[in-house]
Amino acid sequence: MRRLGVVFATAAVALSSGCPERHQSIDLTYLCDPSTSSRCGKENIRQGLAPFIRHPTVGSHARVITVGCGSDDADLLYEVFVPDHWGPGANERKRMWSEAEWRHLSTLRLRRPQSCSGIVGAISRAARMSQQSGREQRRLLLDTDLREASEETGFNFERSIPTAAEFVDAVKRRGLLPDLRGVELVVCDVHGDSSPNARRWSAKQSTALRAAWSAYFAEAGAGNVDFLERCPWQESVEGDTALSGGR
Repeated sequence: MRRLGVVFATAAVALSSGCPERHQSIDLTYLCDPSTSSRCGKENIRQGLAPFIRHPTVGSHARVITVGCGSDDADLLYEVFVPDHWGPGANERKRMWSEAEWRHLSTLRLRRPQSCSGIVGAISRAARMSQQSGREQRRLLLDTDLREASEETGFNFERSIPTAAEFVDAVKRRGLLPDLRGVELVVCDVHGDSSPNARRWSAKQSTALRAAWSAYFAEAGAGNVDFLERCPWQESVEGDTALSGGR
C-alpha cells in the first residue's frame, strides 16, 4: 500500500498538471461511519469529495457508503460517474457536471446515529464494489473511529476489544476479510474521546484498537496503516489536499 505522503504527492502532481484526460480513471469510495461514537457527517463527505468533483478525471467513479449494523445494512448513499469523454465544449460541460453534483451532494441525508457500528461489514462491501468497477486506481477513505459494535462479528469494542489474532480470525471465519492489495487507503477520525452511553475511553483501549485493526489491514493486504485523529481534508481549504486525480 502506498503511504499517505505518496498519496498526497500523487494528488498534487495531478492537480498541477492541468491535463486530467491523461490520467488513469479512479475508483473512490468514501466510507462514512455515522454511529453515535463517530464524527463523520455531511460536511466531511462534501470536503472529502471536493477534489473529485472539482477536478473530474474522465472515466472515474465515486461512491459514499454509510456504516450500518452489518454488511446488509451498509447503505450506498451516493454514487457518481465521470463521463468517459467530454466532447466539444469540454470546459462548459465539466462546469455543468460539477454544479449538478454539488447540488446532489447538498441533498444527502445521513441516517440517524445508531449505537451499532458494523465497520467490518461496511469495508467488506465497499471493497467488493470497488473491485467490481474494474478500475486500476482504487482509493478508500475510511471516516470512522473503528469502534466495531455489531452482531455480525460478535464484537463490541466499547465493552471489550479482542486481541489482534482473535479479531482477524473472527473476520476471516465470517468471510468478511476484504482484498485491499493495491488500494490507497486513508483511515481518519480515530479519536480517543468517550462515547455517549458508554464507559470512559482509555489509552489502553486505543492501543488495543490500533493493534487489532493493524493486524486486520495487514491480513487484508494493506500493509502499514496510519490512524489519523482528523481527516486531512478537514484541515484544508475546502478539502483541496484530499485525494483527487491520478497519475
